[in-house]
Amino acid sequence: MTDLEEKIRAALHDSQWDLATWPDPMPRVRRAAARQRARLAATTLVLAAAIVTPIALLSSTTGTRPTPKPPGGNATATSTQFDASRVPSWASHLGGEVAYKCGDSVCLMRPGGTGHRTLGATKTEWDPSWSPDGRRLTFRGYYGQGDGQYDLYVANANGCQVTRLTHNLNGTSSSWSPNGRQIVFSTPQGIYVINFKGTGLRRLVRGEKTSYGVDTPTWSRSNLIAYARYLPARQRTEIYTVKTDGSGVSALTRGRPGFGQPAWSPDGHSIAFVANPDSTSSIEVAAADGTGPHRVSPRGWISYSPTWTPSGQIVFLHQLGTATRTSAYIMNSNGSDLRLLYPNLNATQIAWGPAHLPRGRC
Repeated sequence: MTDLEEKIRAALHDSQWDLATWPDPMPRVRRAAARQRARLAATTLVLAAAIVTPIALLSSTTGTRPTPKPPGGNATATSTQFDASRVPSWASHLGGEVAYKCGDSVCLMRPGGTGHRTLGATKTEWDPSWSPDGRRLTFRGYYGQGDGQYDLYVANANGCQVTRLTHNLNGTSSSWSPNGRQIVFSTPQGIYVINFKGTGLRRLVRGEKTSYGVDTPTWSRSNLIAYARYLPARQRTEIYTVKTDGSGVSALTRGRPGFGQPAWSPDGHSIAFVANPDSTSSIEVAAADGTGPHRVSPRGWISYSPTWTPSGQIVFLHQLGTATRTSAYIMNSNGSDLRLLYPNLNATQIAWGPAHLPRGRC
């Protein structure tokens, strides 16, 4: 987990990162108490059994991470609290496809809420990012059973042909080049670029944990890469840009309240980002050179994970209480025509793709 993710998730109180319940450290005491209870009357034993048994069953099913399954498989149907029947009818005309993090998986659907299913390529899955043609996604998935044992993967949008792109780099927060041939992503060591087949790995920007960390890179249509740069000494995150050859590093934002999660518009002329990601975050939009930043999400809302539709509208998540209780809203790039899109989506990340979901199985 990157520095920026730690700060955002701590501020949002994301329950999925709570520590698991540890096993009872006093088994001998418990056994002695059980022997003592055994000497009680038969009616007490029956009552104790009725109470202890369900508690033991509950304890055996909590506090453990699901066992990751090998990469591969098909996108499958999933149960979720999200009710597609509540999606407004006009959403089906938005175009493109939607990917979002639901529980331990990446869920996929058409804008109108139909075709809902999970990617099912690995277990667990985060950070979905669509290829320019909408046929593939990159995401972060587990390759082992320990915390931090995750890397970057690419798969067809039906969950087939899964390829692990990075190995022991903890790759995350990926974004595709405009021609779909390369992918930029972040690691604790910096911002990297790799070919979509897993070759040609190179570091674009170095990350220094003691002086600054880097995260959430995004590749624009004009071949400029924006990313978040966290400055521990100033306790602030700013948006920087860099050219694809690693030159021309420059700050896009400056000063408080800090900024993160950059997202380029489809034409590359504008960029959306989260302002004040450590507290009551809001969505702002600026020109590609960082000029003219202005807030577009409602004041006082906790808003994050901005993404653009193919037509140039902004979709974002609005937190309703905890980080796992969210709804998605859509608005114009100037903040006008704000509308509820996906009530109770309960997602922590959302990404809009440009094409239709493929049909068929692996």
